[in-house]
Amino acid sequence: MSHPAPNASREDAAAWRVIFTISFLVGMFAVAVGGTPVLLSVLLTRQGAPDSIIGISAACSPLGLIASSFIVPWAAARFGAVRIGVGSCLLGLGAMMSMAIVPDPIVWIPARGLWGLSVGGFYIVNKAWLAQITPAGSRGRVFGIYTSFLSAGFACGPLLVSLADFRSPHCFALLGSAFVACAFGVLLASKRLPDFRGTARAPVLGAISLVPAALLAAAAFGAFDHATLAFLPKFGAAYGASVAVMGIGLSVLNVGNVLLQPLIGWASDRWGRRPVIIGCALLTAFGGGLLPWMISAPTLVLYLFLFVWGACAYGVTTVALASISDRFTGAQLLSCSAAMTMAGGFGGVTGPPVIGILQETFGMGTFPHAITLIFLLLAAVALHALRR
Repeated sequence: MSHPAPNASREDAAAWRVIFTISFLVGMFAVAVGGTPVLLSVLLTRQGAPDSIIGISAACSPLGLIASSFIVPWAAARFGAVRIGVGSCLLGLGAMMSMAIVPDPIVWIPARGLWGLSVGGFYIVNKAWLAQITPAGSRGRVFGIYTSFLSAGFACGPLLVSLADFRSPHCFALLGSAFVACAFGVLLASKRLPDFRGTARAPVLGAISLVPAALLAAAAFGAFDHATLAFLPKFGAAYGASVAVMGIGLSVLNVGNVLLQPLIGWASDRWGRRPVIIGCALLTAFGGGLLPWMISAPTLVLYLFLFVWGACAYGVTTVALASISDRFTGAQLLSCSAAMTMAGGFGGVTGPPVIGILQETFGMGTFPHAITLIFLLLAAVALHALRR
């Protein structure tokens, strides 16, 4: 009987420790990412800011995220990914401090742009670290674990600021401490993290032709995530569901993301990336068609539906991340990670306004139909473009 070499076992154990460290760090970072927009929305409303200022302020965060996609690969190649990771945390902290010290909605507009830049920077290097160190046979499971931590942190952020009763100094301090803790975590783990310093730079836009299905998956989920936050409660109310039921329903969407991503990742390791991403896309599209009937179903049935629907929508991103780590290393991996961040930001920026305009023109049923069309398009592109 053969036994694994002791050195190999120790290396595997060390790799898994780093994997869980990276996943835990992104979860902690996501607490601040999830809580900040909710906090700022409440504070701007309390200050009586006009809707135009609230809208411009909200748009600056994803614009900063998109900008990071072009800046971070160059900066990581020049200064190292570890420094960029720490710098992103400190930039996020600085943006939070400026908003806490100067409670002026106009000042918050550029601060939110810098905040978005910091979020994109950390996400890009974080995903690239994980993709670089993960063993080939378990990438789906690993990214499933990673996205579960990410979703859990994102869901905890609004809860945290709610428990603090949206009191400005306390909330800014709590969310800012998450950035500080992440910076220390990156420094402590720095010797085991890929640094990418000195690698040749690969153009971010060049990833469009290399991984079109992965980028469309990120954009599709960005549109789904922001559109459900914007329109699902209103859609439910139009079909007779209470605000409380739909509010809990949004939380149930996130719970599905947290609990089912490792299973989706494992399935992609076992049966291949393309079948699983196509399956998740088709189930999400089918769910869009079912949504009007599910709203009228018993509440527990609705919640079960939302649990699975949200997990399938997020699952396309989990599998897409695994697919790019199958194919790329070094500069190209960093470039593809940045391109996925850009695509997710683009989907989040463009999806809700387009759906909103179509909804005003064609009626409330446009929301689920738009989700169905987006994910059917993803399934078609994945069928032709995505390799195992």
